Amino acid sequence: MTGFGNVLLGLSFIASIISVVSLFWGRSMGSKDGESVTNMGYYATFGVAAALTLATSVLLSAFFRNDFSFKYVVENHSTDVSSLTWLYKISGVWAGREGSLMFWAWLIALFAGYVAWRRMSETDDLSNMALAVLNIVQCFFLGSLFIPLNNPFQASPAAWLGANGELLIGQVGMNPLLQHWAMILHPPTLFVGYAGLAVPFAFAIGALIVDDPSKRWVELSDRITIFSWLFLGIGIGLGSIWAYVVLGWGGYWAWDPVENASLLPWLTGVGLLHSFTVYRRRGGFKKWAVLMASVTFTLVILGTFITRSGVIQSVHAFQRDPWSLGIFLAMMILALAAGIIGLMIRSESFQGMDEFESLTSKESSYYFNNVIMLMSSVLVAMLTLSPAFGLKTFGPETYDAIAHPFGIFYVAIMAVCPLLSWRKTEGPAFMRKAKWPFIATMALMVPLGAIWYFELWPILQVNGALSAWEPVPIVIVYSLLGLIIGAFAVSVAVFMFVEGARKRAAAQGESFFVALGNIILKARTQSGGYLTHMGIGIILIGLVGSTMFVADTQPSVKNEPGSQLEVGGYVLTYQGLDTQNLTNGDVVTTALFDVTRDGRFVGTANPGQVEFYRQQSSKLNADVIVEPLRDIFIVFQGLDPQTNEVSLQVKINPLISWAWIGFALTIIGSGLAMWPKKQLEAMLVPATRKSKK
Repeated sequence: MTGFGNVLLGLSFIASIISVVSLFWGRSMGSKDGESVTNMGYYATFGVAAALTLATSVLLSAFFRNDFSFKYVVENHSTDVSSLTWLYKISGVWAGREGSLMFWAWLIALFAGYVAWRRMSETDDLSNMALAVLNIVQCFFLGSLFIPLNNPFQASPAAWLGANGELLIGQVGMNPLLQHWAMILHPPTLFVGYAGLAVPFAFAIGALIVDDPSKRWVELSDRITIFSWLFLGIGIGLGSIWAYVVLGWGGYWAWDPVENASLLPWLTGVGLLHSFTVYRRRGGFKKWAVLMASVTFTLVILGTFITRSGVIQSVHAFQRDPWSLGIFLAMMILALAAGIIGLMIRSESFQGMDEFESLTSKESSYYFNNVIMLMSSVLVAMLTLSPAFGLKTFGPETYDAIAHPFGIFYVAIMAVCPLLSWRKTEGPAFMRKAKWPFIATMALMVPLGAIWYFELWPILQVNGALSAWEPVPIVIVYSLLGLIIGAFAVSVAVFMFVEGARKRAAAQGESFFVALGNIILKARTQSGGYLTHMGIGIILIGLVGSTMFVADTQPSVKNEPGSQLEVGGYVLTYQGLDTQNLTNGDVVTTALFDVTRDGRFVGTANPGQVEFYRQQSSKLNADVIVEPLRDIFIVFQGLDPQTNEVSLQVKINPLISWAWIGFALTIIGSGLAMWPKKQLEAMLVPATRKSKK
């Protein structure tokens, strides 16, 4: 079956080349004479999708059959015996270097197939060139799969297997850290985002090739772009959850190089989506849109480059491979060069209304949004890649020093944007709109200020930060600014919903709540945007507490039931150790605690460790007690036989659940904005038909 898999990869590669040649050749022959040749390009795209779907199915089947003749299955199969075992067989497809790369190629093929299916009735030049660009991208990915380190269909060495195909070697299989529900979902959602962001890039380059500066390419790729950006955000969020509860360090973001690489295209994707808005509504930001599409795709490839080239050390990185380094470096250079050189050649055609009359205009807020997102991405990318050039390795403190001011300033601009008008916002008009959000912000700061003073400020005292003069004012300023700006973002979003419902109710004769429901359901792009803004405001509030005011201790307790320890106002009463020997040889050890605060029972905490027999490695199972204002994060570090003490790590993470709530609102808002509009197809068909004449 490994040979059959390689045949399918070869057929996919040939079909993608046929598609590229056919689409360019058909265009050179003209729309009438080249129609049949162009159609061959579309059919070849379907062939790529079909062959890669079959190849992925072959690999998936091998995991379910425990077919150890596949080297990749040997190295990435799960030894888990829980109810999630069958899901880990599925996630084995993308658990390793080779499978994840093929999975990514398959997703690109599905997106290309979708574009081909939607546009085959038109086969206009713009769609043809966009599809050709997608297949060029596919050629790079498929070509990389023939490198031995990237090929998921390599056969296992004969010495690894017995006469009946049984596995003879130990210490192999899926990384135990990946055996968690969040890691079943994190990679595929991330890869959906990565693969989908190739579509706006392809349409942007297609628009440059055919010299079409109209908004058609934006309209054709807009929903896929939102969909992909949404899934990229979900993937980042799921990865943060996994890091929080599995890695055992009590945080959700460590500024690891691969973490940074996933964040970069999400940031520039924000700028891309805002550029699309101005492009569609005002005919402006044309160059911005093309540039951000190219930069976003380049940053997507940067993540692959970091992970698979081995140029930077990371807990997520795979084995160093010079061939992968060359392929993905070439992709980055070509993608960025295509956008920049194309814009230079088509500079006159892609002139738009990029100037803004006033800093108090909606255009200016969109402009600064793009600048901040682009600058932030460039800075983080430079710091991340610094070790690759033999320079300094930067730690979280450096990234935080950049993220705090940039993040607060960005959310401030994002919050005020809905209150601004196009071209210029007059002072009286702005104050009429901003009055109620300002009042609401002051009202929200009463409870938030109390939380800051009674919950966050004491942690500074516990951590000893008050003894160091310089850091204290910075923490105070950033934290209070963050709370104020976060509250303002929430207030503006609520105001926009209330004001819109009030005006609609007056105009349509509806009740307020009926009008509000109609706004949410019918004006989905705007209402989804407001929900997203609200979510980001809540995330900012959560970030203030969970990144600036964490109380971290490493206590121990006697291995005697009834022993107690006090951490951050919580009393942990030790109940004993529970040890289980699983059927696969793994050993699970759990420490049992009852947790109280001021005599009130809060809950039970059962942190533990798993010793994996086959992999000869271990994993921490942290336990988290969630309260509205804080998480109590507990890690079982082990039992010291000499002192007979149970070692723990306990963190009090203030407001961290607010970050998760804000993240959920952001996802819901983005999904609402993405929901397709029925009139979109009707709007596009006349334009595309006209372009064929």
